[in-house]
Amino acid sequence: MSLIAAEQIIEKKDKLYELDYMRFIACFAVMIVHITATGVNEYIHGSFPYVLMLIVNRSLKFTTPVFILLSGVTSFYSYGYKKREFKYMEFLKKRLVKVIVAYFVWCIIYYAAYIYFGYYAIDIKFFVKSVLQGTMSYHFYFVIIIIQMYIVGPIFYFILKNAEKKVTILIFAGIITYLCAEFIRFDLSDRIFLKYMVFYMLGIYITLEYNNYYIWIKKNKLFIITGYILMSIIYIVASYYDSVASTFAWFLFSSMSLFFLYLICLLMNDKLKKFYSFIKVFGQSSYYIYLMHPLVLTIMIIFAENNFLSVTNKIILYTFTVIPVTVISCLTYTVIRNKSKKKKGDIPLP
Repeated sequence: MSLIAAEQIIEKKDKLYELDYMRFIACFAVMIVHITATGVNEYIHGSFPYVLMLIVNRSLKFTTPVFILLSGVTSFYSYGYKKREFKYMEFLKKRLVKVIVAYFVWCIIYYAAYIYFGYYAIDIKFFVKSVLQGTMSYHFYFVIIIIQMYIVGPIFYFILKNAEKKVTILIFAGIITYLCAEFIRFDLSDRIFLKYMVFYMLGIYITLEYNNYYIWIKKNKLFIITGYILMSIIYIVASYYDSVASTFAWFLFSSMSLFFLYLICLLMNDKLKKFYSFIKVFGQSSYYIYLMHPLVLTIMIIFAENNFLSVTNKIILYTFTVIPVTVISCLTYTVIRNKSKKKKGDIPLP
């Protein structure tokens, strides 16, 4: 592909449609990861069902890096494409409002539900602390990470924008990310942005160097596919043996997964254009799906405790309740919201 052709790619794209396909896959992946965690934790270690669940669970455990990369792209793409002037407080307000309002609402919902289930007691100090730390539910750590990324993201953006050797900076950021993931170990340390920094920076890099990134992905299909399969195997084996190299395996797997998923979604965008209207709504619902599904899973776990002894039956139950209930509920809400905004003359949020 020539450089002229590459320039035409970016000129025609006011939106990177492949990102919605990435959200689509990541949403299903995160639900499957949380469901199959039951098998990983409850099946006998080394048994066939355990190995099967471990393979599924670990091969899809790219969700946090993917969502962080997507945030990096969507945060800064318009500044490059539309040549918008960057204003820090405007950027921060726009990004944080979208994330924090929905997060706070769902914290209230989870708190009320967990009080009802007997997990929590009514305690305002506990509620405030849990909201600030992202500990109301196990998956809220992601929101705390994203808030940090939005605060420091503009620094990453200006570093990459003004750097001649952007790839070198990404490699350096990758080393820092791995070292932080490996050696920063204390309670709630999984919420420190430094452990995921390079994934957000890669998203920013895509906004600045989309042509080069697109060409590289297209030219290196075999390397990317092989790399993903190899890194998945290494990560699965490291997890199986609880290896000291598990963090390194996770980092390599996550990095290769981002390239692999981007390649897959570029292909999906080419082949599945007639389904894009649905994929778009799904993409708009992705944050709500992420926030909601663990609550549905918790309800089904409580139900299963008194009605199912078989781990396999539990997983089947979770799969055929958590996924459809969450997806249908969130997509319905998004469609209603979009229609409401159109009546008011507003444009639906991406």
